[in-house]
Amino acid sequence: MKRRITLSGENKNLEDIIDFYHLCKRALLVYKERIEKGLEISEEWIGLTPTELQQYFQDNLKELENLICLDLLVAVEAKLRIDYLSRVYNRKKDSLSRIFRAIYKERGEHASLEHDILENWKQQYPKAKSYISDYKSTLQFRHWLAHGRYWTPKLGRKYDLPTVYTVCLNLIDCLGLEQ
Repeated sequence: MKRRITLSGENKNLEDIIDFYHLCKRALLVYKERIEKGLEISEEWIGLTPTELQQYFQDNLKELENLICLDLLVAVEAKLRIDYLSRVYNRKKDSLSRIFRAIYKERGEHASLEHDILENWKQQYPKAKSYISDYKSTLQFRHWLAHGRYWTPKLGRKYDLPTVYTVCLNLIDCLGLEQ
């Protein structure tokens, strides 16, 4: 068997990510309010119209949402990969674990999330099929975010924070992965 990788333990849970989002959003809105009231004076704000200031903070809130969406999607990926490795290392006897061990013999920890891990979950647990498909669809959004957003994505639907959070939460709950 290949050498085991050491898990860092630094993976995040969805609730902590959402709590961080709310903290940052509140901080941005308080900061905007202080600027509007003249309590914060900085060179970067001098000369901006109220509309420009509004747009600046609206853009930054959208950026925060995108970053949080990326964090949610990769947190779920971490949970799926930890589950994959756990099934392999602990030599579990269920059919999914056996399949994962066969994949591990060939690819080790470099198993494809989409083709090796998610597709086998879908085949072995048909009740999770729609949740897995939803998550796989969001991976195009994740790739766009993670790779610099230099192209116009063809995502098939609009992804926002509530949508991504729901997709991630549904998948974790359906597969019985730890929050």
